[in-house]
Amino acid sequence: MDKVAENLNPTVKTISKDDDGPADKQVLIRTTDTERNKWKLAAEKEGLNLSQFIRETLNARARELLECTHPVSHRRYYPWSEFCLKCDTRLR
Repeated sequence: MDKVAENLNPTVKTISKDDDGPADKQVLIRTTDTERNKWKLAAEKEGLNLSQFIRETLNARARELLECTHPVSHRRYYPWSEFCLKCDTRLR
């Protein structure tokens, strides 16, 4: 068994994503057992593992905060730029 273990290279496989390459960075989140179990049940209900669930939830919230998600009807177009009238964001 020791000889077999000497030749092994134990690593965690990185998740390949289409948008920006492999997900190989880690974030440590401290939580209670109750919160973790609640998140795990929610992830299972979505058909995801806990890491995917957390990533998707945080990405959706970040997109909501950092990118304009208002309908096109709330935008004003100029030849030199485009603005959202709801959040006052310059889109281009």
